[in-house]
Amino acid sequence: MSWRHFDEPARIYALCTLDAHTCLAATDRGLWRYCTDDTWQPASSVLLDVPLTAVAATPTHILVGSAQHIARSTDGGQSWQLARMPIEGAILGLALSPTFEQDGTAFAATAQDGVLRSVSHGATWYAWNHGLLDLNVNAVAVSPDFAEDQTVFAATESGLFVSYNGGRAWREINLPFQDAPLTALAVDIGAEGVLRLWVGSEGAGAWHAPAPFKKWARVLSEASVINALLPAHLAHLATPQGIFVTQSSSRAQKISAIENAVCLARLGDRLLVGTAEDGLWVKK
Repeated sequence: MSWRHFDEPARIYALCTLDAHTCLAATDRGLWRYCTDDTWQPASSVLLDVPLTAVAATPTHILVGSAQHIARSTDGGQSWQLARMPIEGAILGLALSPTFEQDGTAFAATAQDGVLRSVSHGATWYAWNHGLLDLNVNAVAVSPDFAEDQTVFAATESGLFVSYNGGRAWREINLPFQDAPLTALAVDIGAEGVLRLWVGSEGAGAWHAPAPFKKWARVLSEASVINALLPAHLAHLATPQGIFVTQSSSRAQKISAIENAVCLARLGDRLLVGTAEDGLWVKK
């Protein structure tokens, strides 16, 4: 296994897999595309040099977020439409329902305005913050069984929240630590088919717990900030100090000294790492 490095654009804020051969990146120079033929290039001439902060996609829809807006494309990035939103504010994360093509449900984390929800494939958004005690939301994550359980999670500056009705109302989840802003969030299906939640923080490490999220296990403590989590049997964690990996519920081990890693994605057997100052790294 070896690393391939692409140093431009230098700042990559979010990554998402589009299909089996393509990963999209939200960068300070617009939307970029990495393909399995090892090409790395702008994905949309319309968004060239537009600073983006978030991206989520399916083969038919691409949603991007910026410091003020959400936009969507239904033609592979050739054209874009600004979404109708209740606010103009920084979008820190986007998450789609696993059945997005059918139900059109998407969620956006905002810096000061809580969680935004769309059921129109990203065309129109509404604020749904009943019970959300902290509107500074750093990340959102959707259950893999969302069509059945309607479960969504929000990581905020002061705590962790869950909605069991599709993001319409929220309640707080108790964590084994306090006074540490939450910085990353991910969901997968763990042992015995049980929903498992992963949480990263600033200062309190990374943790995971199976539903109903009462028994937490710490997998990383030494990193100052957990910027991204990519769960699986081999779960990866992105931090300012490098990339860590943990096997099952064991403690994480450092596998790379790539600095200022802020986002992660998988593309087949490849691991993609986006950084805040040093572009894209691909392990294949």
